[in-house]
Amino acid sequence: MSAPGDDQRYGMLHDAAISVDDEDVWPDRSPSDGPQWFWPSPPDAGWFGKFDFGGVGFSYKDHFWVGEQWEQIRAFVEPAVRSGVDRFIDPLFWGGLEYMADREDAEGDAAHVSVVLPPAPPDHLLWCPPESVSSLKFLWDSVDAELAALREPFERYVGVGFGRVKDFDAFVGLLRGWGDVIDQAQQRGWGVVGIRC
Repeated sequence: MSAPGDDQRYGMLHDAAISVDDEDVWPDRSPSDGPQWFWPSPPDAGWFGKFDFGGVGFSYKDHFWVGEQWEQIRAFVEPAVRSGVDRFIDPLFWGGLEYMADREDAEGDAAHVSVVLPPAPPDHLLWCPPESVSSLKFLWDSVDAELAALREPFERYVGVGFGRVKDFDAFVGLLRGWGDVIDQAQQRGWGVVGIRC
């Protein structure tokens, strides 16, 4: 936020993103298949961190497959839960789902929360300013409490998963990764940037 313009912010974020393989910037980096945070050394320690989704979620393809799996089960999920998951993944995965327009049959507190994000630069999937994170945090809290309710429809209507998202645990793991990102951003008053890879 200290950068005066979007172009300068984009440049700083781009430089931070490409520095993730630099051992001087990420001294605590160790190979991992699981989700993991990387925190840079001073002087940059206070303004950014990198979340690595691990074996599932590091690629946009994984997000695409989780979105496809959600499409297969959403009709079989209780309406208030469906509304919360729809609204949580919409800005993170898609940037506008066709079924996201508020409808009269939407239920629950999450039905009244929407997150409108500015367009992301072309090599990013997400450009979420700090002021939007609180809405995503509210949605995540409603979704997180209900994830177990998604197992039965997932196992019944998805069966064998796609790509690296082969089962319910991988499906939920990607959602929990985003939940962790949103939690950390909310605590720090940060925005969230998704790098397309």
